[in-house]
Amino acid sequence: MMLNGRIMIVSDREQVVAELEPIVRRGSHLALTVPDAREALRSLDQGLVPDLIISDLGSSSTAHDSAEYLSRFRHINRAGAHLVIVDEGAEAPPADSTIPLRRPFRDGEVQWAIEAAVGRIAQEVVALRGQVCREMEEMRHGMRELRRDVVTALAGTIAARDPYMHGHSVRVAALARRVAEAMGVAPADVELLEFASLLHEIGKVVVPLELLHKTDPLSADELEQIRAHARAGAGIVEGVASLRGAARIIEHHTLPYGALHPSLDSHSTEFLLAGILHAADAYDAMTSPRAYRGAMDHDYCARTLESGSGTRFHPAVVEMLLRITP
Repeated sequence: MMLNGRIMIVSDREQVVAELEPIVRRGSHLALTVPDAREALRSLDQGLVPDLIISDLGSSSTAHDSAEYLSRFRHINRAGAHLVIVDEGAEAPPADSTIPLRRPFRDGEVQWAIEAAVGRIAQEVVALRGQVCREMEEMRHGMRELRRDVVTALAGTIAARDPYMHGHSVRVAALARRVAEAMGVAPADVELLEFASLLHEIGKVVVPLELLHKTDPLSADELEQIRAHARAGAGIVEGVASLRGAARIIEHHTLPYGALHPSLDSHSTEFLLAGILHAADAYDAMTSPRAYRGAMDHDYCARTLESGSGTRFHPAVVEMLLRITP
């Protein structure tokens, strides 16, 4: 039994309404009465969606116009039920219809018919809830796959421009994931960090390639062009609604730990993720060979990270990164 079920009575016969409404209310249900199909449709469109509709077949304004509002009702409320009022001596509804409520009403029969219908609704709601949960999980999975496809496509832009940058981003993403998981970051945030790591170099598509590969000392203007890649990358990624969280991480991952950006809370997850990406990016840059130098060994990297802990790098991130790397 579903207490406080919402029941819409569609009838313009005052006597029918006067007889039926008290029986409905004695069953602890809420009764809404409308005179005709037009008002029934208006109520549905206004969001007054009942669990059960009772149509009066003896009402001239209801008998021939019920199809439209019932179709609308079933579209909105897939678990809803429908009963019909049949006058004594009148033709019964088709065999595949629901249980009729015959006049003169007998309190017990009406109560039983309503409770039987409401009971079926309750069962249907349970089944629909399970179905909806499954469909939502499928949608979430589909969105995750779509987002991963978008990241893969964007990362391909990096690879097409400079294979080194793409390889660097893949290594940084793997290291950032390891650090985040070791620090107990929630799985959804780990995934977001991985996406941000894969895309953190994408802003360099606006930097001239010869500048990226330059081995001579950079001028102040050239250095600023390279440093601006984080903002440019964030602007590119922000155009993808599902990756806007990653855009924020990309934008802030180059900031020194001791120069907190006004828009970031040092206790926020976003600040931690940006700190993980910053340290992982620096570690891989040092341990990877460049055109102008060879790869740095782990001890050198450890000294560099530790000397910058608390000023350039997030201290908790440095501690965990050095703990899990050889």
